[in-house]
Amino acid sequence: MIGVYVVVFGWLTWLQQANFGTFDFDMGIFDQEIWLAAHHLNPFITIRGLNMWANHVNPIIYLLVPFYWLGAGPHFLYLVQTLAFAGSAIPLWLLARDRFASPWLSLGIPLAWLLYPAVEWMTWWSFHPEYLAVPAFLFAYWFADRGRWGWYALCVVLVLACKEDTALPIMALGILLAFRHHRRAGLITVAGALAWFFLCVDVIMPGANAGLAPFYLYEYSAFGNSMGHIIWNVLRHPSRVWSLALQHDRLHYYVQLLGPVAGLALLAPATLFLVVPTLLVNVLNNQGYPYQIKYQYSAFVAAGIFLAVIEGISRYRSHRLRHLRVGMVVVLCIVALASNVACSPSPLDATQYRSGNWNFDASPRVRELEKMVRMVSADAGVAASLDVVPHLSHRDQIYSWPNPWIRSNYGVTAAQPPESPASIQYIVLDMTENTSAEEALISKLTKPGGPFHIILQRDQALLATRIKSASGDLPH
Repeated sequence: MIGVYVVVFGWLTWLQQANFGTFDFDMGIFDQEIWLAAHHLNPFITIRGLNMWANHVNPIIYLLVPFYWLGAGPHFLYLVQTLAFAGSAIPLWLLARDRFASPWLSLGIPLAWLLYPAVEWMTWWSFHPEYLAVPAFLFAYWFADRGRWGWYALCVVLVLACKEDTALPIMALGILLAFRHHRRAGLITVAGALAWFFLCVDVIMPGANAGLAPFYLYEYSAFGNSMGHIIWNVLRHPSRVWSLALQHDRLHYYVQLLGPVAGLALLAPATLFLVVPTLLVNVLNNQGYPYQIKYQYSAFVAAGIFLAVIEGISRYRSHRLRHLRVGMVVVLCIVALASNVACSPSPLDATQYRSGNWNFDASPRVRELEKMVRMVSADAGVAASLDVVPHLSHRDQIYSWPNPWIRSNYGVTAAQPPESPASIQYIVLDMTENTSAEEALISKLTKPGGPFHIILQRDQALLATRIKSASGDLPH
């Protein structure tokens, strides 16, 4: 099952990257971040306008650096995340085998996992380091269940190294262990995760960004403008939390998460507690995407749900109820398959599969963009469209157009980008992505007497190169 998943989604994600189906946020960001780490350059991500440690705290990326010495890039990152989701089936099967006392019946759990729409959508979405934490989190649970605390500690460290907010599911895991008669291990886990979280958000991230708080706090503005205020107001005003958590779009999110497992996770509410901190962070966010199953925010929620499914089914472990346990696994697999057919990016869902989510073929525009990318010098500064950025992010100066001339999705303050347009030697544009303001900007930059000259324009793709010094550039 793992092999089939890796082959199918490995090929689909390869095509996605090859045919310009990925974007600056977030494939380009993480690709430039790892490339900078591999080449010991200034860790400033020009795509995002932030130091890499101000963007997120994910030291796990240093495990990928040796592959970047060998030339790895976005294709490799896509493969890594595909392997991470596929490999997560292993600890789920091991736990189910222990609980069900039947290796064959336990195969229903990894089957349901690999068919789970949220898992497949997250595989489709751009690389994020927290995806690497999913198998480590699942293995941590299994190792704790077996009392193998050395391996458990290693997995916890790997999870925490993926991102600052991975501390939340680890704290939940520690609390669960403390209530399951592993008080010492649980309390050490909670204390370590809490210390790591505050070290990241109060020391590392502000230290890398001139003392400013983490950039994403604005997403919780309904509760305050600092980490302390947000946490305090969440605890102080539970009615406000419930009001948001029970809105229609959030309820739809819960159905998308629990429906494909036939609601079986609800049979183990104690284990389902593992998803509560991450789920709250998602549904209290004032942006729409964190409570959609397509994106990285649901990674730990999916993992916790499947742990609860296993524990819920295993409650019926007596010999007298073995037929009920078998029936529940069968229902799980049937519902998982039906959900996959109804709302996944897999070939089983013909509607989603063929609706443009995957970039199967290289259009004339894509072929022109490929040609233009090859014409750009390896060390030149570049401004490129959002779908071109991941193909040119192995450099220290790469901007998402219209940066650096017009500030757009850049940094955390209203200040202009710190770099001058003088660093830009090439502009590579997918003209289908341009707004009217961006159309006007490229016209001014490439008009007679302007600082850039168009050397190739065909099939809605454009390549321009600098022909004069920045003194001829437009003001910011």
